[in-house]
Amino acid sequence: MVVQGGSFRFKIGNFECSVISDGMLTMPDTLSQPVPGQYHIIRPGQLMDVLCLFIRTRKHAILLDTGLGVEGQPLGGKLLHNLKAEGVLPQEIDTVILSHGHGDHISGLTDAEGRPVFPSARYIMSKAEWEFWTSDPELTRLNLNEGARQMFRAAVQKNLIPIKDRLDLIDGETGIIAGIEFIRAPGHTPGHIMLSISSGTEQLLCTSDLVHLPSHLRRPDLYDIFDIAPEQGHRTKIQMLSRVVTPDVLVFACHFPFPGLGHIVKKGDGWLWQPIEIKGKT
Repeated sequence: MVVQGGSFRFKIGNFECSVISDGMLTMPDTLSQPVPGQYHIIRPGQLMDVLCLFIRTRKHAILLDTGLGVEGQPLGGKLLHNLKAEGVLPQEIDTVILSHGHGDHISGLTDAEGRPVFPSARYIMSKAEWEFWTSDPELTRLNLNEGARQMFRAAVQKNLIPIKDRLDLIDGETGIIAGIEFIRAPGHTPGHIMLSISSGTEQLLCTSDLVHLPSHLRRPDLYDIFDIAPEQGHRTKIQMLSRVVTPDVLVFACHFPFPGLGHIVKKGDGWLWQPIEIKGKT
């Protein structure tokens, strides 16, 4: 395992993996305008890491999520720089997997002119997620204040709609590429997915936005403005943390402190994050 600038290299069996930092996300002020039923476990102005995952198999160069994009917040948008520092050019990536349609996961799909950033890629998303964001373009069904609704709407229109002709929609839980499988985890968004990555006897579980921060593991019943179906999200958290996440499986959580790798263990009525030890830096 090697830390280098904004990346962290490790292996899962024969797969070469790198956590790639896109920088930090500052929680927007729209969170200071709650609507009934919302809880603020994430505060306006709070900083969170935005982490993407690069996986190189024998046949594929795969990217999980694309971060805040070049026009993102001042502390974000570092994905391309950090990929290039790892020796990975955008045109090399042949598969981009999107865990869900929130702006901090899809805003790196297009550049300032609306062109695909990863021109050779096949894009993959759950069918339920695509249909949710595109069947109601004004997002009138969302229990949001207008500022938050506009933020979500702008991200979808600028980044997701332009790649629709390059998008493969996956229905249900299924394999994508040998060793990589979708796991349905709805609630945060209707088509939110996790990934299981396996090679040889090793496994990596990518939890996406199942839990935003390590402290939230202690209270999986709490939710926030970003959780579109919070009651379903609560059930999904309990199910995934109880049945899918085990102490011996390495977990990648995309908003946990860099590099977002560790193990989740049961503690009382909640769970506890145990980050990996980083032995050295280069």
